[in-house]
Amino acid sequence: MSSVAMPAKNLTTDQSALLQFKAHITSDPSRVLAYNWSISNPICQWVGISCDARHGRVTTLNLSSMDLGGTIPPHLGNLSFLMNLDLGDNNFHGHLPNELGQLRRLRGFSIGNNKISGGIPTWIGSLSNIHFLYLHNNSFTATIPWSSIGNISSLQILNLTYNSFSGSLPDDICNHLPNLERLSLSYNGLSGLLPVSLGDCSKLHTLSLSYNNFTGHIPQTVGNLSKLIALTLNHNILAGEIPQEIDKLQSLQFLGLGFNSFTAGPLPSSIFNISSLKSIFLPNSGLFGSLPADVCNHLPALQYLNLVRNMISGTIPKNIKNCTHLEVLSLAENRLTGEIPDEIANLQSLRDLALGSNGLTGIIPASIFNISTMEKNDLSLNNLSGCLPSSFGQRLSNLVRLTIGLNKLTGTIPNSISNASKLAFLDLSANSFSGLFPNTFGNLRLLKYLGLAGNNLTTESPTTEWSFLPSLTNCRELKVLYLDSNPLYGILPLSIGNLSSSLQIFRASNCKIKGSIPIEIGNLHSLFVLELSMNDLNGSIPTTVGRLSNLQVPMISLDAYNRAW
Repeated sequence: MSSVAMPAKNLTTDQSALLQFKAHITSDPSRVLAYNWSISNPICQWVGISCDARHGRVTTLNLSSMDLGGTIPPHLGNLSFLMNLDLGDNNFHGHLPNELGQLRRLRGFSIGNNKISGGIPTWIGSLSNIHFLYLHNNSFTATIPWSSIGNISSLQILNLTYNSFSGSLPDDICNHLPNLERLSLSYNGLSGLLPVSLGDCSKLHTLSLSYNNFTGHIPQTVGNLSKLIALTLNHNILAGEIPQEIDKLQSLQFLGLGFNSFTAGPLPSSIFNISSLKSIFLPNSGLFGSLPADVCNHLPALQYLNLVRNMISGTIPKNIKNCTHLEVLSLAENRLTGEIPDEIANLQSLRDLALGSNGLTGIIPASIFNISTMEKNDLSLNNLSGCLPSSFGQRLSNLVRLTIGLNKLTGTIPNSISNASKLAFLDLSANSFSGLFPNTFGNLRLLKYLGLAGNNLTTESPTTEWSFLPSLTNCRELKVLYLDSNPLYGILPLSIGNLSSSLQIFRASNCKIKGSIPIEIGNLHSLFVLELSMNDLNGSIPTTVGRLSNLQVPMISLDAYNRAW
């Protein structure tokens, strides 16, 4: 009878511990625990609870993603058969109680995405059976207690990202953690050198140390990590050159080394021979040279290529068409020349094309505007010429951002642009577009930024009110409107006061505007930049301008070229 009674007693202990936990819950908006965790229900049927059939004890407490709030009480340390504790994706705060160090059977410990503070307690080293430790996205501070964590030789996954840890990595990290498969320490304040011994973590498949302050070189021993799938060291202060040994990582899918302090060096062509790569992130890496002509021959799975802000020259290879899974192609802020290859149109999964700030010439291939998946397209700051195709916009139903300013484009702005109904950011400034200002811009209901400055756009009549402005009143989210340096002539209409209530910047200097400033301009309560200089305005400045309390005085420009006073 005693052997039967003992589990019942222990289960009562578990029930008491869980009820104490419930008592520390201060927020349960879905009433999950309030309705379900009741002594009238068998404990092993409570939400988030699993029990061991043999001993009748609680082995799993999983309350992840239930929007719970409160503190973690010491009573959980009495769940002595607990093997999996998952409180992730909630709003728990406070420190981790010392009593959790009694959970010697624990294999999985997850409190990621909460608001836990303090340091990682040293008792973590007594949980010698843990395989998975998720403490990411909390408010932990201080140094990481590596001497304690080093006692957990069974540890496979250590995720401490998005905290405020300081300190460095121990030289012998891999000697104490021989089973480590995933080391994620990104978004902290870690510093120091990367240990050469990292190459001894033979089972490592993820090494994520980005957004820290690591210095020194990337150790060549990284090339020993034959099982590595993800290597992300971007946004540190690493120096030297990118080691050639990376080409030994033939299982690598994600490579992120951008935004460091690397010495200028050649683009490592060997990287483009790692056939498993899906993502290459090397912006601001001091790279020079040109893209290999066969850049996509060995990268059948490539989805993301970012080489922004380097010194890469030459042309964009036509071979780019073979990267058929490419979703992001970012080559902006380099020294590329030649024409944009028509073959880019073969990339029918492309979402983001960034070729701005180069020396590209020729026309923009019309076929680029047939990629229906395109969300962002930046071709600005080049020497592109020619006209936009008349069908422009018809197949761009997903386009959110289009930037083709600071080129040498001519012709009219096609009315078909209105078919790109998701456009929120449109910059066509500093070109030579001519013809009438399109009334169809008003169909872009989600537009927040419209830049048309520095073109040759006109209105229907130089002596009547702007006929296009009323259409823009349909753009209720418009915040920025640049019309500077266009020979618009005409008169500001009364409907200017009906523009978006969120409009913050209105610039129309050097547009040859006549007439007076409508008093309705005082309705634009969010305006903080009003630029109407170098026009032919007359009359007096409306007193309603004084109602624009957000206006920055230096940015009210109604200079002496006008006759407004």
